[in-house]
Amino acid sequence: MLFENNIPYATLKTLLIVVGTLGMMCSTTKFKHSRKRIALILFLYLCYVSVSSAAIIVLFGYTFFLRIFLLTISAPAVYLVFRLAGDQPSKAVFNYATQILFSLYAAASITLINTAIHGAERTDFLIRLAVYSIIVLSEYRFLRRPFLQISAITKNGWLILALVPCSLMVLSVALASYPVPYTQNQTGVMFVYLLGAVIVIIYFALFQYLFIQYRFQTAKQNLEFLEFQVENLKDKIALDAKTEEKSRIDRHDTRHRFQTVASLLENGKTSEALDYISRSVPLFQTEVPVTYCKDILLNATLSSYFGQARESGIELETHLSLPDSLPVDSGEFSIVLANALENAIKACRLLPEGQRKIICKCIYKPKLMLEISNTFGNTVILSKSGIPESKEEDHGIGTRSIMAFCKKYDAFCSFTAENGWFTLKVVL
Repeated sequence: MLFENNIPYATLKTLLIVVGTLGMMCSTTKFKHSRKRIALILFLYLCYVSVSSAAIIVLFGYTFFLRIFLLTISAPAVYLVFRLAGDQPSKAVFNYATQILFSLYAAASITLINTAIHGAERTDFLIRLAVYSIIVLSEYRFLRRPFLQISAITKNGWLILALVPCSLMVLSVALASYPVPYTQNQTGVMFVYLLGAVIVIIYFALFQYLFIQYRFQTAKQNLEFLEFQVENLKDKIALDAKTEEKSRIDRHDTRHRFQTVASLLENGKTSEALDYISRSVPLFQTEVPVTYCKDILLNATLSSYFGQARESGIELETHLSLPDSLPVDSGEFSIVLANALENAIKACRLLPEGQRKIICKCIYKPKLMLEISNTFGNTVILSKSGIPESKEEDHGIGTRSIMAFCKKYDAFCSFTAENGWFTLKVVL
């Protein structure tokens, strides 16, 4: 039952479907504008939908309306949400067209169900309201975070992917409305749902592709971190070699200085000897390299980031007790340290001097535990699962890298932000 002869309800039903579809689109979208502005623009859009839909149905009939709604309703919705979100165009089209395609099948299925039970307008309305509410809430709860994570790190291939839902959407509308509406064509219903089965298979393959891209990009980022650690390691080795060379030269010169002092003392020139010693003391003051642990990669990582912290005027408090060999890959653990310390240093740099402090604890008995705490000034938003949420699209990748490490090694991970202190704790 399309209720095409009941113009007011046909318009109300269209409006309900549009609101539900907008809710689906927004559930997987991160907006850049204020809620008031978003609400105002979407309200004006819904007013346009109501007036234009009623006019088209009255003038040209409901079947014609079904054939052109992709142009009159869907296309403006995609454009508006895209402008409000400011997302990558091809990625936005893929996301929104997919939601519209899903909504088409939901709306058509509800119509068929209501027809089968001989329901009236009220039954049709209540079923649509319940189904769309469940879909929107489910997508926001279970799909929003993984989709935003995958889309944030996956930058390529969206243009080709966007063609898939757009093509399937046009094909679905053609099958459902030509030559007559699907409710009047049992064969049409069969073909629509056969296409639906094909769509499920296609999207299963698409999301497998996106997941592979996500893992590839994460691995690429980890490789970049490792390359960065290797460069730090090379710099530290060069610095240690330079320090060792200077120490060797100083030891060689010390013998001659002792001979000079001895000669002065033998000649009774005590004051000259003391003066010579006092002038020689500063020449022996060399910077001794600090060794935090025996593992070369970990030591280089700690040396590099602790050095950055000191250069930034950050007070450091360290409690380190690391074994000669770790129960995990030292390169991967170095990436966790690098991510955590880099985030801590960035947060501290936003504070005035005197308020910057980082506490780093790493012990291995009874279990390997890493705890890094830092002062912070900005508001930290933690998700329901306790993971920090980043407002900027390209940020938060380091946190996801830490979570990937914890998942791989079945480690406990927690984030807290209390009383001006942000703390990361990882326990294997």
